[in-house]
Amino acid sequence: MALIQVTVDDEIKRKADAAFARNGITTPMAMRMMVTQVANENRTPFDNVFFSPTSVALAEDVRRDMLYAEAQELGLIPDDAVSVCDSYCIPDDVLEDLGLSAFEVGQ
Repeated sequence: MALIQVTVDDEIKRKADAAFARNGITTPMAMRMMVTQVANENRTPFDNVFFSPTSVALAEDVRRDMLYAEAQELGLIPDDAVSVCDSYCIPDDVLEDLGLSAFEVGQ
């Protein structure tokens, strides 16, 4: 047997527990059911959701924003830094420190 652990915010877990309870199941039961169904059907509820041009652009923006936040957390970019881009723009030296290229983050 394998163990899958997920860390989520307490409020998120409370809301999920309540939603699953309305159907007479627990959150762990729901997770087992989902993983089993994905394995049996060889597809996920997310298949083809993220491949439209809009979804790809959104995913790139989210990834870049997450990397920007990570760089701030690591102290590579000051919290009060002002970006010269329309959205978050990660400086080349910071990307290099993170082992990434501008192309990889959609810049």
